[in-house]
Amino acid sequence: MKISIITEANKNTGFGHLTRCISLYQAFEERNIIPKIYLNGDDSVLPFLEEINYEMFDWLENKNDLLRKIKNSDAIIVDSYIADISFYETISKMTLIPLYFDDTLRLDYPSGIILNGAVNAETLPYKKTLTHEYLLGLKFLPLRKEFWEIFEKPLRLDIQNIILTFGGSDQLNLTTRVLRLLTRNYPSIKKRVIVTQSFQTISQIEEVKDSNTEIYNSPTPTELLKILYDTDLAICSGGQTLNELARVGIPTIAIATADNQKIQLAGWVKEKFLQQELSYDLPNLEHRLSLLISNLRKKQVREVISKIGKQKIDGNGAKRVIQYIIDKHVGKSGFYFRQAISKDATIIFNLSNDRLVRANSINTEPIKWGDHLDWFSGKLLDDNCYFLLAFTPTNQFIGQVRFDIKGYYAEINISIDKDFRGKGFSKQLIFSASYKLFHDKPNINFINAIIRPNNTPSIKAFMKSGYKLIGKEIINDEEFLLYQLKK
Repeated sequence: MKISIITEANKNTGFGHLTRCISLYQAFEERNIIPKIYLNGDDSVLPFLEEINYEMFDWLENKNDLLRKIKNSDAIIVDSYIADISFYETISKMTLIPLYFDDTLRLDYPSGIILNGAVNAETLPYKKTLTHEYLLGLKFLPLRKEFWEIFEKPLRLDIQNIILTFGGSDQLNLTTRVLRLLTRNYPSIKKRVIVTQSFQTISQIEEVKDSNTEIYNSPTPTELLKILYDTDLAICSGGQTLNELARVGIPTIAIATADNQKIQLAGWVKEKFLQQELSYDLPNLEHRLSLLISNLRKKQVREVISKIGKQKIDGNGAKRVIQYIIDKHVGKSGFYFRQAISKDATIIFNLSNDRLVRANSINTEPIKWGDHLDWFSGKLLDDNCYFLLAFTPTNQFIGQVRFDIKGYYAEINISIDKDFRGKGFSKQLIFSASYKLFHDKPNINFINAIIRPNNTPSIKAFMKSGYKLIGKEIINDEEFLLYQLKK
């Protein structure tokens, strides 16, 4: 599968879109499907992109360049506040599986899947049409992989640690404002402040901090999670971090820093994870914060809130979303293709050394592991090798189809795992893979298949897939049949 993800993130807009796109990326990656993220961003996002396959450029201003790069995508995912309706209409026509993140019913989206993983999103007035599918509510909330599985966090009798986190740049300078309140009124409580390199107010934060304040600059998700496990209370904005806090079960006070966050805060108040809706421009905000902190010092109150957060979010939202995409892609065929990667060396080695596979190969001798690794690594690096693996929607390995490209034609090699032989997969894989090659490699005019004369099942499968016998070939003093499929 070719998966393209389009989003934006920078020091001015924050990183919420990127982090939830990364969560889908990670869920695909767990299935050994490697998407590509096309990011309209700046250098402030680089800490998020380690080990991510991405390309950063202004795809809105360079639309044609983007469209060329995402051509032939099996699914295209868009998470944007800046793309207009015409952009979405173009995406909808480019792939069979377009998916759009939506938080506020921002647009009248074209045909596709609309994903809104916010609390109570299923109650929003989305139009029910035959051309739209909806993945709504916390069941489909995508979180980064560090938040998929969590440990039980014991709650202290009183608040000893408070974490402050207000997004990628905190342009409203809430960090300084809230930290000043905490240092004045709660000097004995430890304050942990999350900042990034995009913060323009670190000097002001340094001025108001006390001896019980620690500042963390762009912690990794693993580092952040470690901090959270030692946190009794969080004060944050209303973005994606709020959902991560709920997942871990951290009692939280949230302050909306933009209008699009107010829907989420209202939803969490309704679920009783938040006690009150707050906004940065409320009068007497500091007084309201003090009242909430005072109430949350009661362990019993925090226990109820923590339980609600963990019950509402199970961490599997990203996996559900990508499973939905895979199931839709598979349809009635019962399988999907992905490109071979280095992790596949063992399963291809075992399949290649299967007794029946060796008996029907040109070279019938068993393959040694060292020789296989050299060969397999070479194939992965070879631009003239189109190497596909087939899987069921539940990730069971069916077999492999490999094309060795030789100028204007290719040679096909196929083998099926023993658990899936005799079930009609050979014909389906040959037909689908051949069509995919012609589609993805337009310079290929025909495909050759070299088959042993006594391999009757393989001959039948190729003939049912449209291949025709055109002659014979002598290889290593043995006679083989040559079948061919023309574009």
